[in-house]
Amino acid sequence: MLDVPFLNVRLDEAVKDFRYLLGRGYKRESALKFVGDRYQLNKVFRLLLYRCVYGEEEAKKHRGKLVSQKDVLGKVLAVDGYNTLITVESMLEDKPIIFCDDGFIRDLSAVHGKHKPTKTTVKALKLLAEGLVRVGVREIKFFFDSQVSYSGELASLTRETLRGFGLVGDAVAVKQADNQVLGFGEIVASSDAVIIGKARKVFDLAGETIKMYNPQKILSLDNPKLQKELLRLIEG
Repeated sequence: MLDVPFLNVRLDEAVKDFRYLLGRGYKRESALKFVGDRYQLNKVFRLLLYRCVYGEEEAKKHRGKLVSQKDVLGKVLAVDGYNTLITVESMLEDKPIIFCDDGFIRDLSAVHGKHKPTKTTVKALKLLAEGLVRVGVREIKFFFDSQVSYSGELASLTRETLRGFGLVGDAVAVKQADNQVLGFGEIVASSDAVIIGKARKVFDLAGETIKMYNPQKILSLDNPKLQKELLRLIEG
């Protein structure tokens, strides 16, 4: 069993140091290695830093692109499929959901070439569809990376879900999904930092869906409960 008080202090200090180095212009990978090695962080803690902690300038740029629900009313939305879906799945699976420095809500899960649709996937898609109905988008298109196993099956399931909610839209499995997302529609739905950096306007569809369904699940970086959630994830 890990020492929770020590864990809390170590993570707090690591977040501060990582944020400081990013603000000073250090590359994210270099800063992560330095801070991770200094505090002897495991891969879960390093992933938290990498996905959720930002220097002030980059965080400000991201927040400047983030649009609200009212901004997507009547708009065409391009959805980063796996990024958005897995965040909602993580919430349903009671995994950590974090409110990050840049205003986006992220999870600590990842796709490693395979994502087989489950009952959780079906529920997550329905929640996303409910959210899309509420915000009143005109058209939606989900893009899934075709290199991931079962992406075609997932695209078909997504199309079926959209139709079931009376939404105008599509879902496709494509190569270079990131580029396809950026080239379609008026607003991008993603929390991926690379996509956010290239997009003009970004809607945090997964984050807004979680806010509607289970807002108490979202934890800030300075919330003491986050460390307990990470510890639970580490101990499996």
